[in-house]
Amino acid sequence: KQVYVGNTRLFTEVNMMDTLPPKYQAATKEWNKMGGSVGFLGIEGQGIVGTFCVDDAVRDEARDVVTSLKEGGIQVIMLTGDGDGAAKAVGRQVGIPENCIFSQLLPEDKLHHIGSMKSPTSNSACPTCATKSLVLMCGDGVNDAPALAVADVGVAMGEGAALAMEMSDITLMDSN
Repeated sequence: KQVYVGNTRLFTEVNMMDTLPPKYQAATKEWNKMGGSVGFLGIEGQGIVGTFCVDDAVRDEARDVVTSLKEGGIQVIMLTGDGDGAAKAVGRQVGIPENCIFSQLLPEDKLHHIGSMKSPTSNSACPTCATKSLVLMCGDGVNDAPALAVADVGVAMGEGAALAMEMSDITLMDSN
């Protein structure tokens, strides 16, 4: 039997979301509102047999870094594969406005956002953002690699995926 572990998008694609009992649907919605990334475990023929929630810890200095970038005239945009609730919770903590937070993105979605920000005629990725001549993308995972490759400057985190480091222009080897 096929076993699945993933997010709502995956479980919708494999037609298992309707097997989740209402009390667990309510719990996962609450987890999402609280800023967690919700996941599921399912077994072919049985449906969803487990749910879980993970939470990213925001670094103490993150808000100050975002504030400094903004004060320097740099527009900060969040592109994430995380759920909407988790993305907005992190955005609130670090000072990124909701209209510059894009969640539930696949690698190709991130690639298209970066490509549209580089376009000299429009900036549809963040309508309130001023058109910039250069786009820097910072990421740490395999899902970030295509966007890192197309950005004017791609920055990978040294503790991230090898593919992200391969596709970036710069790799930060120290997580501090």
